[in-house]
Amino acid sequence: MQANNLSDDVEGNPDREDPFYQQGKVACVMFTVLLILSFLVIGIVTGVNFKKNPQEDQTRGLLSDDITAIPFQYKGESRRCSDGWASYKNTCYFLSANVYGTWEISQSFCHNNRAHLMVVNSEEELEFISRIAQKQTDYWIGLKRDKLGKWSWVNGDDYHSAPHFWDENQPAHGGMESCVHLKGTDTVRRKLLHDADCYSERYLICERKLEKGMW
Repeated sequence: MQANNLSDDVEGNPDREDPFYQQGKVACVMFTVLLILSFLVIGIVTGVNFKKNPQEDQTRGLLSDDITAIPFQYKGESRRCSDGWASYKNTCYFLSANVYGTWEISQSFCHNNRAHLMVVNSEEELEFISRIAQKQTDYWIGLKRDKLGKWSWVNGDDYHSAPHFWDENQPAHGGMESCVHLKGTDTVRRKLLHDADCYSERYLICERKLEKGMW
């Protein structure tokens, strides 16, 4: 009887909607709103990830680039060499790429940088320098002969207290050829000592011992 009354009311009043139809409309509207909100949330999350990933990739790239630069960096009290200097066993080395001059000019350049021309103390040290140096380039080092024919290192080390690494038929000459350089070559795995005219112009290798607070 009640159902008939509802049906009669709807039929008798065409402007009055079925309550079940109204509930369906509300459910459809709510579903649509939830769907839109879901798309908005997905869009926001995707946008954040899109921005985040390139930053992460860029950071990884910078870290990778930093790793390749290694032995030539120094900061503060870390007891490493300053920029442009190579480190080996508590010693810093500078191999010139654009400083070119006589033996005396080269020694003065090193002295002005609180260093001296390289003193070769061991085979291992010489092999290290040979690995990082330009193969075909000659470099002045800190060995010189005086007017009496006596060889001496610029830092005062006894010439006879360490092994010598002269190339074949070296030292070859007297007179003006009283200064020593590491000879550039592609044929041997390490550079060897050659004497030369002290007034000839070559590149250089400076050396400085690492000490706390020195840089």
